[in-house]
Amino acid sequence: MAEAAAVSIASSILEIVIQKLGSGLWKEMGFASSVKKDVENLQSVLITINDVLYDAESRSISDKALHGWLRKLRDAAFDADDVVDEFQTEALRQKIEENNCIIRKVRDFFSLNNPIIFHHKIARKIEEIRERLDQISEERLKFHLSEKSIPDRPLERETYSFVVESEIYGRDDDKEEVINFLVHVDTDKDVSVLPIVGLGGVGKTTLAQLVYNDRRIGEHFELRMWVCISENFDIPRIIRAIVERVTGTNCELSDIEMMQSLLREKLRERRFLLVLDDVWNEEEAEWERLKPLLRGGKKGNKIVVTTRSKRVACIMGSSAPLRLQGLSIADCWTLFRQRAFGLGRGEETPRLAEIGKEIVQKCGGLPLAAKALGSLISSKRGEVEWLAVKNSEIWKLPAKETGILPALRLSYDHLPSHLKPCFAYCSLFPKDFRIDRERLIQLWIAEGFIQPSDSNMDLENIGNQFFNDLLWRSFFQDAERDSDGNVTVCKMHDLVHDLACCVIGDEAVIMEVDKDTSISHRCRYSSVDFNKDKSSECLQLAYKTKKLRSLIFLHFPSEEANVKNFVFYVVSNLTYLRVLDLQNTCLEKLSNRIGRLKHLRFLDLSNTLIQALPNSIASLHNLQVLNLSYCGNLFELPKDMRKMKNLRHLCIIGCPRLTQMPPKMRQLRNLRTLSVFVVSERDGSSIVELQDLNLIGSSLEIRNLHKVKDPKEAMQVNLEAKTNLQSLTLSWNGHSDWAPTPSSTKMVEDVFERLQPHPNLKEVTISGYMGIRLPTWMARAEVVSTLFSNLVELSLWDLRRCEHLPPLSQLRSLKRLDIAGMHALRKIEEEGGTMPVPLEEFRLSDMPELEEWHVNPTTELFPHLRLLDIHFCPKLIVQPCIPSSVKNLMISSNHMLLSAASIRVLSKLEQLCICCCGVSSKSGWWDGLQYLTALQYLHILGCDELNCLPEGVMYLSSLRNLHLKNNRNLKSLEWGRREPLFTALCSLVIDGSPALTALPEWVGGLTSLQFLSLRCCDNLAILPDLPVLQELWIKNCPLLARRCERWRGEEWHKIAHIPNISIGVEKEEYREETSKEFSFPTKFVSRLT
Repeated sequence: MAEAAAVSIASSILEIVIQKLGSGLWKEMGFASSVKKDVENLQSVLITINDVLYDAESRSISDKALHGWLRKLRDAAFDADDVVDEFQTEALRQKIEENNCIIRKVRDFFSLNNPIIFHHKIARKIEEIRERLDQISEERLKFHLSEKSIPDRPLERETYSFVVESEIYGRDDDKEEVINFLVHVDTDKDVSVLPIVGLGGVGKTTLAQLVYNDRRIGEHFELRMWVCISENFDIPRIIRAIVERVTGTNCELSDIEMMQSLLREKLRERRFLLVLDDVWNEEEAEWERLKPLLRGGKKGNKIVVTTRSKRVACIMGSSAPLRLQGLSIADCWTLFRQRAFGLGRGEETPRLAEIGKEIVQKCGGLPLAAKALGSLISSKRGEVEWLAVKNSEIWKLPAKETGILPALRLSYDHLPSHLKPCFAYCSLFPKDFRIDRERLIQLWIAEGFIQPSDSNMDLENIGNQFFNDLLWRSFFQDAERDSDGNVTVCKMHDLVHDLACCVIGDEAVIMEVDKDTSISHRCRYSSVDFNKDKSSECLQLAYKTKKLRSLIFLHFPSEEANVKNFVFYVVSNLTYLRVLDLQNTCLEKLSNRIGRLKHLRFLDLSNTLIQALPNSIASLHNLQVLNLSYCGNLFELPKDMRKMKNLRHLCIIGCPRLTQMPPKMRQLRNLRTLSVFVVSERDGSSIVELQDLNLIGSSLEIRNLHKVKDPKEAMQVNLEAKTNLQSLTLSWNGHSDWAPTPSSTKMVEDVFERLQPHPNLKEVTISGYMGIRLPTWMARAEVVSTLFSNLVELSLWDLRRCEHLPPLSQLRSLKRLDIAGMHALRKIEEEGGTMPVPLEEFRLSDMPELEEWHVNPTTELFPHLRLLDIHFCPKLIVQPCIPSSVKNLMISSNHMLLSAASIRVLSKLEQLCICCCGVSSKSGWWDGLQYLTALQYLHILGCDELNCLPEGVMYLSSLRNLHLKNNRNLKSLEWGRREPLFTALCSLVIDGSPALTALPEWVGGLTSLQFLSLRCCDNLAILPDLPVLQELWIKNCPLLARRCERWRGEEWHKIAHIPNISIGVEKEEYREETSKEFSFPTKFVSRLT
């Protein structure tokens, strides 16, 4: 089957070469007549060979004699493309340089760029490749291959409106069985494990997902986690993944002991469900290492394991496994039928239904096979085509030899030819890899798999259609979508990944840490997990595969000494590369030899240590993608970047040291992505350079607008014409060195007025604006309602002198609103409209003069508000109350806001964080807590006015988590003789209370308390009896630690029965990690400090 893929990729390459040869550039370049004749002959023989490739592909499945011929053809096709691409690159270089001075031409005469030398060299290569292909064409005759057209579907039929499947057939009983197991609480077990065992493609993961997302599971478990294990059962990776699922943040801990401690702490707080998907490890010792970390604490914790291995089920299961059987013929037919005829894809005639049911018999009850075949058959319109699928020779091939399902082979065999190389290329990503859609399409374009269509459709749009078609045909799955329903990330099923590896054969190699890899000299594509154990193999790859076209690094550790030498060798010798991905490496400097990679289309240097790029990179005239995102040390771009005429994507987000753009950027008219433009006063780098870049889309941030000295320049930017933009950021950042005079204020306001964007933006951020008034297009209600009808997110940061907000009532699609640093704003008014705004998240920060936010409870403007975050608004009073829909309320450094009336209506509030607020323990505000009947999480941080726990806290009957941190004067948790009502409390954390000396007896009476953490309480010495506690942490509490010393401490008898005890001194790194989930969660705090 690998040879069939070789045909597909060779066919794709040959079509590209034929198209290039017919471009007419050969005549323009002034070649000799003999060379032109060779070109014409080459084009003719390529067309002749290409016409028989479809027949060769269909026969290669069973005719082994074709293999050698196909290998020669594949290699020749790649070499031909390299030669023609080299010629086109030189033609482009000459066109760019044609207006240069005589000195440049004289210099070129004595260099390798001399046209005479180049013509001679390329003519020799053309002759050599023509002779090779003539021989290959002659050899084809002995196979008696016939000319057949490739039955591709029209491009327009590849566009689908994707919907998430709402029905999964035949799994109702299995689903209920799993759910019943999960919600049943075993009083004698803290963790129970249920394995789901079955063949690949039978639907184990789908069943687990169906259960995982069921409403009953969400209500029963306080915490749900999903970790895909795949073939690498790596304990540190699994622990890190679980911790990240629990905290919702990246785990930056490097020490395995710290990660284990953090994991145990987080899991003890809540009843959890953990799904370990696709487990292959059959070493019992590895499971025994992980199992203790998942034990202890509440009863009823459950783990679901999906696996193909009965041995894995035996090792890991604490209960009898659920052996998932294939679907019934009826259910398979329903699934097949939905794909084949659903959504108007064809008429279901009795004869087609009869043939379809016979095809379904061959699916073996596997849903993956039924979906793939249904999607395949949906493009077939006649009985003859359906019968061809049913009677295909592929069904006769034994699956056991290659591990590939015949149904998947058949689905691949019937893919349109333009999709086959795109699919095969995905073999470069490891199993369970999260494939970014946008990046994958850029890689396809870089490799030439996507060519312009007659409709002049953008290459990226054609790529989207290719991607959607593969997704529809079930070659991709687990699609993640953005708020607009567009797929952003996907994965490949293990069996589909095996298929991709099988079809691409030795043309591609992926070198992983735990696998031995053989490297063929025919390899053209490679991805590498670079580590010290693989460094020699990586060097072997570089030495052995001189004609590599793609090199993608999956992991590149900074401590590996050979990395820099390897990269130097790559840019010096692998001159046929189209794709070079060096992201996340320790690279500090890129060799000037990068300019030798004339074929390069895709270069990813994101998240590296690079400070500047060599100017030779500007000679990469074919480069389409240059990704420098999050290169924090990058301070300049190559000065000759204007020469990179084919550049489509320049990604420079997260490069704060970049202070100016290269001159004459307006010449890069093919740019689709320009994430940042930094305005400077240098000639050729003003804001006017954006004028002709009307194809840029996605997001654009224009920095240093304070350097624009003429409003006419702002007008020339013509943001209204940049209709592909979805997100726009306008940033001034000039407060520090700007003098506010009437004339300077008018200049800033006039510039802003002329930066009106196109309608239908979804995100707008204004930062550092120094004017007093907003432009009319942000201030006038009748303009705002039209211009921003689709605006979802609005951020106004550091508008220190601005006195008014835009008319919020006119923003009918707004869901997220961030306002920070508007020092002159005094009032938020909900006037001018009766229609509610669908705002869900509202953040206010650093508003020292804000006094009033009037909420009309009868015509509430924000009835869907669920998160309200108010930080340092010391004069603010919300009248009469905070919107009643709020579920998550965070208040920091505010005093006047807090009144009992302001929170008593919050019956839906689930999380409340009070931080650095000057509220004493006796304040009447705490009395309002008794109305918060849904509150589950209460965090009180940095409130130095508290000397004891407020009495109002005792009324929180639903409270599950109480976190008290850095309340320096907190001396007692007593509140008289009353017992607390929060009997549901399962976690109590006290951190940074040096005045606290003892915990009261009522703490020991909390019947649900599972976890108690005491940190940095220097004078704490006495504990109550803790009869039901399951886990106790005592860190940096010297007195209590001594009194709890094992066997001889005065408090030891009170805690000796607790299953999990951790006492000691904590490292600062760990303290910072455990504090993450309680830190103030606003994304603009860093901009204010």
